[in-house]
Amino acid sequence: MANSNDAALDTVRPDGGELTERQRLILRAVVDSHIKNGEPVGSKSLTNIGGREYSSATIRNEMAALEERGYLESPHTSSGRVPTELGYRFYVDWLRDRYQMTTRELETLNAVAAAKMSELDGLLDTATKLASAMTNYTALAVTPRRSAQTVRRYETVLLGEHELLLVMILSDDSIKTARVYSAQKLDADGAAAVAKTLNTYASGVAADKITLPVIMKMRDELGIYGELANGVMKDVYEAMRGGSGGEVKVDGVNNLLQYPEYSDIGAVKDILSMLDRRDDIVKLVSDGDDNGVNVYIGSENNVDAGGNSSIVFRTIKHNGEVVGAIGVIGPRRMDYSRVMTLIEGLAGSISDAVSRDGQGAADKALPPGNEGDGGG
Repeated sequence: MANSNDAALDTVRPDGGELTERQRLILRAVVDSHIKNGEPVGSKSLTNIGGREYSSATIRNEMAALEERGYLESPHTSSGRVPTELGYRFYVDWLRDRYQMTTRELETLNAVAAAKMSELDGLLDTATKLASAMTNYTALAVTPRRSAQTVRRYETVLLGEHELLLVMILSDDSIKTARVYSAQKLDADGAAAVAKTLNTYASGVAADKITLPVIMKMRDELGIYGELANGVMKDVYEAMRGGSGGEVKVDGVNNLLQYPEYSDIGAVKDILSMLDRRDDIVKLVSDGDDNGVNVYIGSENNVDAGGNSSIVFRTIKHNGEVVGAIGVIGPRRMDYSRVMTLIEGLAGSISDAVSRDGQGAADKALPPGNEGDGGG
């Protein structure tokens, strides 16, 4: 149960022992009701809590005590109360029930785990659409910042007399491909020579170390195919840059427009501005806890300036390294129990798919029948 990294916030985070059992039951009932209906909750609607009957006066007194402690607040237009940010935090950390996934949800997650995709990008594209559809919030997938990439291995496949496919297996096991065109007529030996030369001079080497003199040596080694060196190296540089920047994929922005929290134009502008701050989102995920579901409520994150939204995400690991994250953005009155369970399951399914397909992923990037052609 990973949350904000802000030390100042941690100092005011409730420890679970400062409320009575009855106050906890009432706070949970208020949060559950507000999540479901989006309306302030009055004492008369909470007389039966946890199978026990309480008088309206008792509930009212306890709600007043919870408001005094900062867990509830009263909107100006209503005598009912709604949870504060602290109330939601207490709910997420101590009060929420474990959500039981439906058969259909389990089948969806199992289908993701069984997906035959060799690249994480493809899985994340699918996952963002599923997360948005399953939660009815805006989904996001993030590839975090990481150190500069190198290409670990190059393979080539002859596609035609003047075209080959360059397969680049990066240091993080992701795969990039590029089509390379040659003015000279190519054959299998020529394609293999390109892979061999790249593996000799540009394998495991940082982009800034592949200098012009190195490229000139590659041109000489390639002989009649020397003219390919400059074009191929542009593809190599692009692959290295693309593997190290940190990216955010977003799906289902329109989902948020159905919630009253985003009903006015100012709120819409705020959420669009929030989604536009991609570097901040990447940093938030990169700084998050790698070992559980991260929940940032309102102002706990540095992305939502208005403090009206929550972000829930879980990192995805491959060989012990964080390679991405999947999550959602929604209103503070998010259905946390359901969302946290679904995101945990979705991230686990992606990790399973990546781990299963990681071995021999390079072969999956090659056209059928060409596995190993032109390998170095």
